[in-house]
Amino acid sequence: MVTKLKQTKKFIIVLPILIFLAAYNAVPENVTVTQGQRLDFRWGITSEASTENTGEFDCCAKLFNFIPIKTVNVSVTPKFYVIPSGEAIGVKVYTDGVLVVGVGDVTGEKGKKSRPAGKAGIEEGDRIISVNGEEIPNTSVFCRKINECDGKATLGVIRGDENLEFNVDAVYSQESGSYKVGLWVRDSTAGIGTLTFYNPENSTFGALGHAICDSDTKTILTVGHGTVHSCRIKGSYKGRSGEPGELYGDFGNNVLGRITTNSNIGIYGRAENIPDKEAVQVASRFQVKEGAAQVICDVDGAGPKAYEIEITRISKSPKLSNKCFVITVKDSELIEKTGGIIQGMSGSPIIQNNMLVGAVTHVFVNDAKKGYGIFAENMLDMTLRTE
Repeated sequence: MVTKLKQTKKFIIVLPILIFLAAYNAVPENVTVTQGQRLDFRWGITSEASTENTGEFDCCAKLFNFIPIKTVNVSVTPKFYVIPSGEAIGVKVYTDGVLVVGVGDVTGEKGKKSRPAGKAGIEEGDRIISVNGEEIPNTSVFCRKINECDGKATLGVIRGDENLEFNVDAVYSQESGSYKVGLWVRDSTAGIGTLTFYNPENSTFGALGHAICDSDTKTILTVGHGTVHSCRIKGSYKGRSGEPGELYGDFGNNVLGRITTNSNIGIYGRAENIPDKEAVQVASRFQVKEGAAQVICDVDGAGPKAYEIEITRISKSPKLSNKCFVITVKDSELIEKTGGIIQGMSGSPIIQNNMLVGAVTHVFVNDAKKGYGIFAENMLDMTLRTE
């Protein structure tokens, strides 16, 4: 009996400490909120600080509105309004230089094989920007410059954040009658996605919510220039477990915008024309709630339409991730048409409580009804940086 009593007392002493530590860890060091937004944290932890004025200040987060937990740096931003889209778009991107997508052998005189670029140190994923000091805008210029090099080529390469140079001994191929270095290169890519929103404040747009990557190297393409076009969806391949579905359609001639940025959290650029439609407020990550929401997308060529989804899990991490929350498709019509979330729906805006809270970015490969979304405030920030 005495032992149990001691254990009970120990538990009574330790429990408040555990609660305090858990509450402390639940409160972030820094918080960004929208002007006028209530400053609440998890577990009912609150603050009486006013968010009516923009700017930065420190406030005290309290448990049960009484016990001080932590001092938090609060940044209050103005309310921003954008025009949600959901339009299907055709995306064309041309790289800055040419991307190495393969390194192989070259057959020279008497059938002798060699690997000149590989021997010199060129790797898959490298971006070649010059040959013998001359800029390379595309693959045709690259091939021409290699053929004019008389067997000696100095390649200017960008690998990650490094600027490198490699001296390559080109091999004359009797079969083709030209010099070869044993590289497969690419200068462009194209695909279908969804335009998330227009920012009428500075005539910019945001789309996809994730980067455009090379299909072979998985490298994020560095944009030399690019465009987004109108796209007429003709149909879709339904998503199934282990087999992501896909939208298909035809690119139109109407250019909707010029791409200036291809980043981990989407593509951004200047909009050619801003549609005259109602703008909605962009939610901060702390305004996104688990529960019902709508996704806007065009999956049948009839134009953007809202479908019911549910936000089931949310991360409040401040890092610029494209997997900020999990969604589940609840709309039977969308499930019937596509099986759930499919390729081409990336960038589809998500609306909750009449605010833009995010966009679709990825599908769960083993469950097409589920996928990831990105916070709208992450994408908004990129349009504010677009020049």
